[in-house]
Amino acid sequence: MNKIKQLLIVLTICFTLAGSVVLLYLLDPAFIPDAYRVTSMVIVVFWAFFIIPSMLFDVKLAIKYFGSKSPEYAFRDGVRIGVILGFGGILVLSLLVSPITGILWYILIVKEIVLSKKNKNQYPDNSNENDIFDT
Repeated sequence: MNKIKQLLIVLTICFTLAGSVVLLYLLDPAFIPDAYRVTSMVIVVFWAFFIIPSMLFDVKLAIKYFGSKSPEYAFRDGVRIGVILGFGGILVLSLLVSPITGILWYILIVKEIVLSKKNKNQYPDNSNENDIFDT
């Protein structure tokens, strides 16, 4: 998939999720804008905005980690992670680190886009051709 297209799709989904969270908070009739509720709204909006890039980053990291191992070792490590953390632990851990890994995903995808554009726009090196000033 084209990286720019992927970035635009993810940004659209993230803005939609964050906007729907804000809308749900503001449509709540019991919402009183005190410091506690506004802080919780900001935290939930951050989670909603960064959860998709965080999952994409985690999947990319898992493919990189488990892809270099044999199927037996990959299964053993996966079971070990599942037994130690469990489904709820993985869910809580992904929510806690989603802003960090989401920002990392955005940085990496923009870096890949810039590098691909830079490599596409580079002129070929014609060092094999003779220059008129060569002696």
